[in-house]
Amino acid sequence: MGRAGRPTRSGRRRRGGKRISAMPYDPGNLHVQRTRARFARCQGGKASQQVFDPIGRAWAVGLLENARIDPAVLRDAGRDYALLYWAYYPNAAGVADYQLDSRRGRGDAGGDEDPLGERFKGLDARLKDAGRASYDAAQSLCLDFHFFPDDNPAWLGRLIDARLAAAQGGAARPAAAADAATMRAALEGLLALAEGRGDNRISARLLSDSHRVTRRA
Repeated sequence: MGRAGRPTRSGRRRRGGKRISAMPYDPGNLHVQRTRARFARCQGGKASQQVFDPIGRAWAVGLLENARIDPAVLRDAGRDYALLYWAYYPNAAGVADYQLDSRRGRGDAGGDEDPLGERFKGLDARLKDAGRASYDAAQSLCLDFHFFPDDNPAWLGRLIDARLAAAQGGAARPAAAADAATMRAALEGLLALAEGRGDNRISARLLSDSHRVTRRA
């Protein structure tokens, strides 16, 4: 019997049959690595890929916990709202307007899914119905640092620092009453957004009574 040939290596291949090498893992720059390390213990060690923006960091330390909806759904609802917001209100991503000709681009990909802004306007109306405090707090959380995602609103930064200090065995620092009130208002706004998405493309994943998340003290 002849000797068996070398086993074929699995993986994607180009049209000519040459194997496409997998891209090496990129851990990010030092800032990204430090941020991931800072939140490494959060969410059972699964938070590091979600801490690239304020709402992701709020989710990581448990600030989105509630008794109604999966906190990850609230996180994604906030991000979805931000994308639709900046698609509805285009940023100056292209050539500025010239005379009466608008040359602004549809800033984010959300504009492709919601070209007339109907989905955004529906969500925005639900957020307004949650009350002015919730509207302002949710926008502070989701929008204010959308283009500077490494930073946090000051009130959120203080809450995150307190949660991380407690998680790392440090002395638990009580949250300032004003910061805690802003977070509660933002949470009510996120609940309104998540319950109003009603879209098969972005599932709300409402939890049943037997799987509800207990509210953290």
